[in-house]
Amino acid sequence: MAMSSIKAYDVKARKNVSMINPQPYQMKNGTWALKGTSSETGISLFRIVGKNKPETTRSKLDMFKKFFTGRNCECGKGC
Repeated sequence: MAMSSIKAYDVKARKNVSMINPQPYQMKNGTWALKGTSSETGISLFRIVGKNKPETTRSKLDMFKKFFTGRNCECGKGC
């Protein structure tokens, strides 16, 4: 199982730990957060990240798709 690089505070372990399976979550006020589980104790973790939607780890295929479809040509359109 690959460990995530996202850290959050685990109340039970009383320290920052890696978050397993982080998922984006939008709160009622529009702020984004990440929900996941603790790698040490298995309890739910919650980390507030801000107004922009967080990107979790993506596959290499998704990165290449974004790279090739996100280009603009000289005419200003996404050709």
